Amino acid sequence: MVFNGVGTYEIVPYQAPTLNLNAWDGLLTPGAVVRTYARGDTPSDNAKWQVALVAGSGDSAEYLIINVRSGFFLTATGDNKIVSTPQISPTDQSARWTIKASTTNGYQVFTINSKISSRGQLSVKDFGTQSGADILSATTKNEDNQKWYFDAK
Repeated sequence: MVFNGVGTYEIVPYQAPTLNLNAWDGLLTPGAVVRTYARGDTPSDNAKWQVALVAGSGDSAEYLIINVRSGFFLTATGDNKIVSTPQISPTDQSARWTIKASTTNGYQVFTINSKISSRGQLSVKDFGTQSGADILSATTKNEDNQKWYFDAK
């Protein structure tokens, strides 16, 4: 489960590989919160994310992460707050992310970092390993709850 640039992925927490990043309730309205959800054999569209390159290249590449079901952008809506999918412009810095390799214990995992540095990294709240754990944009610490697999779909 490796990030290979633009494409559609199921994004999976390193510390909880039986879960995925999910636009909660599969809402088609702006503002759905993002939480973990149990992975199945075939992920639902609200658990699939299209990664689109919008600027730069290499380690400085900036991406939009777009929910396949709703078409809304994964957004760092505030410092240490739950991320959501509001209706905003693709030029809004809170919807831009960098994705960096962070190999851990031999596994190819990645950090997902907000373009707004104070909003840190995509993080599973309190290292949650159960379905329904909030996904935050939290202070950058490069801890296991801030590392992700990318499973191409």
